Amino acid sequence: MKDTLTKAVIWDCDGVLVDSEKHSCSAWLPVLRRRGIDVDLSYIETFIGRSDQDLLTALEQHTGKSLDGDILPDRQRQYFRQAEGATEAFPGLPDLLARLRADGVPMAVASSGALDKIRFSLAQADIAAHFDILCSATEVAHGKPSPDLFLLAAERLGVPPAACAVIEDSVPGLQGAVAAGMRALGFTSSHDASLLLEAGAETTFEHYDELSNMLWPGTSDK
Repeated sequence: MKDTLTKAVIWDCDGVLVDSEKHSCSAWLPVLRRRGIDVDLSYIETFIGRSDQDLLTALEQHTGKSLDGDILPDRQRQYFRQAEGATEAFPGLPDLLARLRADGVPMAVASSGALDKIRFSLAQADIAAHFDILCSATEVAHGKPSPDLFLLAAERLGVPPAACAVIEDSVPGLQGAVAAGMRALGFTSSHDASLLLEAGAETTFEHYDELSNMLWPGTSDK
């Protein structure tokens, strides 16, 4: 690993490691319809990067309905049905992860999703073997945009927050990374670069062949 300030990489899952945001968001629609709530996909997409509980709280306030305790397992089952066999890693990512793993770069996943959902998504994209440390917003008091989840990941990695870089596609995720005192790099899979920069991204990228030189300037690959 290069002698540089950035020693570890923390990855969001949906929209960063796996091309799954479309399934993650659209899985809510039939689940909510079964409970008499009809919302547009665009509304669900405004919660990209936020925890499931944040969405449920907003829906309860918006509709006046109490959403019972089985809605999250129902939504997870719906996601599994929609995403199974239809979820892939982004182009160039598997090779990059393999190089970083071979070079001994500490890596963790920090996602707003539940641990079972993270494991499923990584397995579907055939990249689960690259990650020993998985962190879910269900394990911390406050999800993104609070820094709690990223600080938990740094603690488990055994790396100071200032030596971590976070790869995120969402506004709350980037805000959380900045709040944690970490480098925040924006992947433009879900939002325009301008929005990610406004959220605090140090820089943005569109393809994974750009990322190594952003993490370790002056290198073409790791």
